[in-house]
Amino acid sequence: MKLALKTSLVLGLATAASSAFANVYPNLPVAIKQGGGALINDTVYIGLGSAGDKFFALDLKNAASGWKEVATFPGGSLSQPVVAAVNGKLYVLGGVGTVNGLTTSTNDVYEYDPAKNSWQKLPTRSPLGLVGASGFVHGDSIYIVGGTNLEIFNGFFKDNAAAKTDAEKSGVLNHYFDKRTQDYFFNTILFSYKPATNQWFNNGNMELKGRAGAGVAIRDNKFIVVNGEVKPGLRTDKVNEGKFNSKGEVSWEELKDLPPNPGEKVQDGVAGAYTGYIDKYLFVAGGANFPGADAAYKAGNLYAHKGLAKIYQKASFVYYDGKWSYAGDLPQGSGYGVAISYGKDLLLFGGETDGGKPLDQVYVVSYDPETKKVTFK
Repeated sequence: MKLALKTSLVLGLATAASSAFANVYPNLPVAIKQGGGALINDTVYIGLGSAGDKFFALDLKNAASGWKEVATFPGGSLSQPVVAAVNGKLYVLGGVGTVNGLTTSTNDVYEYDPAKNSWQKLPTRSPLGLVGASGFVHGDSIYIVGGTNLEIFNGFFKDNAAAKTDAEKSGVLNHYFDKRTQDYFFNTILFSYKPATNQWFNNGNMELKGRAGAGVAIRDNKFIVVNGEVKPGLRTDKVNEGKFNSKGEVSWEELKDLPPNPGEKVQDGVAGAYTGYIDKYLFVAGGANFPGADAAYKAGNLYAHKGLAKIYQKASFVYYDGKWSYAGDLPQGSGYGVAISYGKDLLLFGGETDGGKPLDQVYVVSYDPETKKVTFK
């Protein structure tokens, strides 16, 4: 994962009963990357990341009224939060900010009540690091997939801030990146937060490597984890499915790998991909990677992405009935935005593109199963 403030792709995965309008929704009031968002009834909330401590709301049934800024987030400017909606309220879990001039992550939890247009900090904290984590809602709980190790992540920024010379800073950087995947201790536990009781739960070990910036989407009692970083700068092409049984227990299955982009022979995997369901079809698009990093790592180069260019991908894929198919390109290579299922469409909000430039675009993504292509409105 990159070492500037960023957020893994956080997904608002609630699905409204009504279909999204065919018209183009208004662009975001400010360009937002590495923030978060969620849907409450027909109103979408997007904020944080490059929007600082701001959140904005849009009534999707009255899009002509435009975006409205809601109460200022009291936790300061945060990137990489997990944002989700449960029982009509919005929750912000964790994030990365600046404290006394030092980049650091937090495990705090905040609740927003739309009826009162007010925030409150809840008396709890995440038991595990949330930086790079992805979240989804099932029942009355927010489930957390992946995330970096809190001590290692914060420790890097402390060491980097303490370094006085370029040589010292280079040494800190090399030491941080020159490790095996397992030596970053990324989270491999599926855990959850239940707002109604303000409790955290250990839902068992995930049968996959720890991930940061993975794409996650849920439909009915199944959720899919797509790619993500397995160490800073190195992605995986693996795709896994978790399935809840009637007791709330989760079983795991490895699905087919994300296929290579058209014209390419290998798929290095992506982090920060737009991920969500278009009706019953799983959509995965964009995200970023360092092509060649996987081969370098397999050749024994632990600092696998050293000297490689970061590429924001365009390709989109759809997964259905056990098969992946290429479904067309995004309007531009991008990732680290928000994807929210609404009716039988998927809405994409913001993100970032080449050079980390934040985006303000809002797209409605539709899928035609006959042509196996997506369209962007």
